[in-house]
Amino acid sequence: MPTGTIGILGGGLGGLSAAYYLKRDKPDQPVSLVDSNDYAGGWIRSWADKDSGVVTELGPRTIRGRGETANNTFGLIKELDIDDLVRTVGPDASARYIYAKGDTHVLPSGALRALFAVNTPFTRPLGYYVLRECFLTNGGAEVCADDDHEEESAYDFFHRRFGPEMADYLISPLMCGICGGDAKTISVKFMFRHLYEAERKHGSVAVGLLKETLAGRKKRGKDVDGQSGLTAAQPPPVYYLDGGLQRLTRILHLRAESLGASVQLNTECVELHLCNKGGGATAVLSNGKTLECEHVVSTIPARRLAEVLVGHDGLAKLLSSVPTATIATTNLSYDDPDALAPYKGFGVLAAPSEGLSLLGITFDNCVYGRRDRVDLTVMMGGHAFDKHFGGDPALTSEESLTVTAVDHVRRVLGVRALPDRYGSRVLYDCIPQYTVGHYGRVTQMKDYIFQNRLPLTLAGSSYAGVSINDVIFASLKAAKRLLRKS
Repeated sequence: MPTGTIGILGGGLGGLSAAYYLKRDKPDQPVSLVDSNDYAGGWIRSWADKDSGVVTELGPRTIRGRGETANNTFGLIKELDIDDLVRTVGPDASARYIYAKGDTHVLPSGALRALFAVNTPFTRPLGYYVLRECFLTNGGAEVCADDDHEEESAYDFFHRRFGPEMADYLISPLMCGICGGDAKTISVKFMFRHLYEAERKHGSVAVGLLKETLAGRKKRGKDVDGQSGLTAAQPPPVYYLDGGLQRLTRILHLRAESLGASVQLNTECVELHLCNKGGGATAVLSNGKTLECEHVVSTIPARRLAEVLVGHDGLAKLLSSVPTATIATTNLSYDDPDALAPYKGFGVLAAPSEGLSLLGITFDNCVYGRRDRVDLTVMMGGHAFDKHFGGDPALTSEESLTVTAVDHVRRVLGVRALPDRYGSRVLYDCIPQYTVGHYGRVTQMKDYIFQNRLPLTLAGSSYAGVSINDVIFASLKAAKRLLRKS
């Protein structure tokens, strides 16, 4: 690839990471990033209360610390010299709750209790569902071995393999918490690929996971014996950054600029013209100027890219097929440290079967280890946003959202006190939805780009994962692919 300018659309975590990696690995590579907001960082926003100094996350609040993508994020944090900001979630944040059947239930934390005790809202112990799945013959390897076999929704998969209670009271709330999504439309192949592949290869999820776990332990043992399994210090299982996750995007912004990347805020791409056969690209900007590029990395939402893409209707149609969910969030603070009693934990997720606009509530004071007050984040809407809030602006005013959130907290957690401080907002189209067939559609997008030799790379959360780890890792891979071609 020629060494002309690489244009980056979007100044969120994905765009900033791509700009940093490109400039870090090839300092003489011209990079120009544009973003429509007046700040860099996208959905990652950290807000500090001017009176108490307490930091509230308006978007993501924690980072998972397990797996290849997690190790990459932790390595980036250390590389940026902000690993001194890493904090493990508070000791009170271990418990998880589910609101179902009109009540709040704690999920079992110990393996023995989970396997052999009955924990409401389930009517049988987890061990029953696991054994049931092991001896289930339909939908096993004979059925799923065909590569062309269409994947199911997460709901249908778990309903078929483990029964309706697992689908209704575990997987459905979990999808609400992860992506604000409807488990009945979300792709199991994408969101639970490991479980999906275990059934395809072994005919049983549980048996497949057991075999792979044993094989993994055997391999790790050999690695350690041969001294090749030793790794650097691992990140905590779940952690956050002191001062807020926006400190990560801020330092990425500063570091990318210090390396020579151009970052233009308050600047939106309104048209994107891509030439076939590697002929470069032209981005028409909202300020009336144009950005001439040899290549474009798009980290903006797929649907937004479809709206500005000129002359490639087939690709635009595929991009438009990635739906998004809108989340309403309300932060509630109580000066009374006992306002949340008797609950301690990470938070509670609501089963969609309850018919509420509530997705979940995180116990931020427990997550951040604060015991002198109670801070809650109430998340509402998601895939059902239009059902509960759409079409009536009055329902999404700060006052109305706060009233709804306080009602949810009262219903689900029994907190009857009014909050001492609050703030509500709506994050429109903030989380992509990986619906059934998502893998196939993304493959078609990439095939179109390859066959037409378009100067375009797709990154960001619309394609390969919504988590902080996924987004950063996708940008790393995109940067490496581009620089290999140069």
